[in-house]
Amino acid sequence: MEHPVVSAGGGAINILVCKLGTVLIQEAQLLGGIRGELQYMKDELESMTSFLQDLAEGGNRRKQVKIWMKQVREVAYDVEDCVDEFTYHLGSTTSGSGLAGLFHRCIRFLQTVRVRRQIAKQIQELKARATSISDRNSRYGGNHLISGAEGNTLAAQPAPSYITSLDIRTPALFPEITELVGIEAHQSNLVNWLVDENVQQLLVLPIFGFGGLGKTTLAMTTYQTASASFQCRAFVTVSQKFDVKSLIRDILRQIIRPLNQNGPAPAVDPLKGMEEWNVGQLADMLRQHLEDKRYLIVLDDIWSMSAWEGIRFCLPNSHTGSRVIVTTRMKTVAKACCLHEYDRNYEIEPLSGSESSELFFKRIFGNRENCPAALKNISERILGKCGGIPLAIVSIAGLLASTPLYSYDRWEKIYNSLGLELETSPWLEKLKKILELSYNDLPYHLKTCFLYLSTYPEDYKIRRKSLLRRWIAERSVTVKRGLSALEVSEKYFNELLNRSMVLPIEMSFDGKVKTFRVHDIMLEIIVSKSIEENFVTLVGQQSTLAPQEKIRRLSIHGGSYQNIATSKLLSHVRSLSIFADGEMLQFAWIKLLRILDLEGSGFARNGDIRNICKLFQLEYLSLRNTYVTELPVQIGNLKMLETLDVRDTAIKHLPPHITNLPNLSNLLGGRRVYNYSGLSPISNFWGMHIPNKLGNLKMLTTLAQIEITDSTSCYISELGKLSQLRKLGVMMFVHDDMNWMYLITAIAKLSSCLQLLLIWRPDGVMNFRILDTLSRPPMFLKSINFRGKLGRLPEWIGLLANLTELTLRATELESEE
Repeated sequence: MEHPVVSAGGGAINILVCKLGTVLIQEAQLLGGIRGELQYMKDELESMTSFLQDLAEGGNRRKQVKIWMKQVREVAYDVEDCVDEFTYHLGSTTSGSGLAGLFHRCIRFLQTVRVRRQIAKQIQELKARATSISDRNSRYGGNHLISGAEGNTLAAQPAPSYITSLDIRTPALFPEITELVGIEAHQSNLVNWLVDENVQQLLVLPIFGFGGLGKTTLAMTTYQTASASFQCRAFVTVSQKFDVKSLIRDILRQIIRPLNQNGPAPAVDPLKGMEEWNVGQLADMLRQHLEDKRYLIVLDDIWSMSAWEGIRFCLPNSHTGSRVIVTTRMKTVAKACCLHEYDRNYEIEPLSGSESSELFFKRIFGNRENCPAALKNISERILGKCGGIPLAIVSIAGLLASTPLYSYDRWEKIYNSLGLELETSPWLEKLKKILELSYNDLPYHLKTCFLYLSTYPEDYKIRRKSLLRRWIAERSVTVKRGLSALEVSEKYFNELLNRSMVLPIEMSFDGKVKTFRVHDIMLEIIVSKSIEENFVTLVGQQSTLAPQEKIRRLSIHGGSYQNIATSKLLSHVRSLSIFADGEMLQFAWIKLLRILDLEGSGFARNGDIRNICKLFQLEYLSLRNTYVTELPVQIGNLKMLETLDVRDTAIKHLPPHITNLPNLSNLLGGRRVYNYSGLSPISNFWGMHIPNKLGNLKMLTTLAQIEITDSTSCYISELGKLSQLRKLGVMMFVHDDMNWMYLITAIAKLSSCLQLLLIWRPDGVMNFRILDTLSRPPMFLKSINFRGKLGRLPEWIGLLANLTELTLRATELESEE
């Protein structure tokens, strides 16, 4: 399935344009008089989305433009609701041909007259709204604001990069911050490396890390300490809007004029007319003045590899012991800067707990001992939110120090409303802007992906794979030629990881992130943006419920939500995540729901699942770690379902109706059960029993963990029909050799698609003799996981050129293996 690009600005509209095009083509016979209105909406929304994309990539926007963007998004969401209702109630059905077909079509027409009228009325109202939004924007000068406030900044002569960025990043250069805790050890280490005369070739030192960690401060203090050892020096800020000509001019000003101060003034200013020079002339001048000199240049805040490549060719290597320091938030940029064996990649880490406390109390009280005992507990909680980021610690400490009284209640109020303080407090304004730089620099398509993380509670361990599947269900991923939606979503996640915008917690054997979290302060930033754009509505610890707003994505973190549990406010919800126990919501109101995540919720029961099975739009359903023990036969009604996750539940048997799900791509089950009767707990595993005709699930790419016994082995052959299957997890509880042969035969039929294979025999011996007979092993296998007594490895494993991970547990391999 191809998913259009989605962004914080215009994603809903991109989805809609595709949907409207499909409806106009496939449902022509049912459109009647509303076809013109739908075509008008399609054309209007295509125009709107192009504006939103341009605006989303800009910086700060005027209030009128923000209001216009919000209105466009809301009408787009409402049109999508209407189109989905239309498709559900009036979608094409097979009626046959001839007199019988004509009769069925007439009956269907009469049955849908009332619904057709209602939908036609809605579409006409939405058309009027869209027209009104466009007219209102023109009437109040919105077009001028869009083309002027946003566009003219690009058309005008760009200001030098060192001017445009320093106003935002000034707090990193405050004298107080240059005395940050722990910076002395870093500085001493770097200075020694810079002035080392044993290595004369040009060396590059990238300082890499999350925004606010003090990279600029460390670079500046190191630069100031080591500068006397260099003939030429320059410290320039690159910034997000990289302009190579402005950058080279700034370096020239810092290098040439100090050189001239040491001798007689030149007859002609070598920089005269520099503003008119092209890039080549500027680069030649810079190389000429750096040649044969020992120079130190700091390139602060590089955001892209193209920016580094744009300036690197201007820096000659004359083997004079020159050095270049680069600061960046991008791991790929830091790696690209290291071209030689002596180059160093210096990753700056958050402060430790003790260092954070020292800085915090030093800023407010002078030292830790002066802190009142009543404030020490709340101080530790506030420091927990800061997460070791020096700029956050100093900024929040400044806010707390500015309060008239050192009151526990006041400090706790600030702790509980830090998001509001980031919006309103001048003490935190610079911190917010520093962190927003990372968000603003995200490509258009990644803004929504990152905003989606505001769905999760603070300090929540987010599973990477679950998030990727949710992105896909949200249409946040664009399928590209040669790559699946999951592979593209992996690239999206890796880009966020590269930018240090997510913090890994657990890693897998192959070095991939298993679980991660978002830094608390950054979470406050994206929650704020989500509120502004009505992207996610939160209920619980930081409730953002606004009664006048339609709820599009709802995330329940706790607290009381009975006021919306049976409310029509839920009628527009597309994504629902519940991270708390409480009363089950009335799913009758949430008929357009696309994503439902109940993982870990203590109230989900079997009876609730029957109601969930009425959600005709549902594409992602997670019942993981709930009390659900069985799936009803109605599960077959969820024709749009792509992911079904029932791991860590008591569900062992899948109803045969599950084979009626034409779009099901991920079927995840299985459970680890612990026996505590002995001295130490013993874990046992069991999986799902597959039904007959599983081969009907032609879109299935992931199937794990399934359990095969002697009584269910007749269905093993169905696995060989899953021509898209990429991941297969099997637990074998069989004794007949023929059942192993059925499994090997099915695996051989998956030779062109399977990439990950797991075979476990938790209670006994794996049949090596039959495993070794696999004649056509899946040549694209990247990962194999065997558990159970094996003795020897099958010879075909040595033929797998793409294999990168081999996991063996309790296999009792012979010594030569």
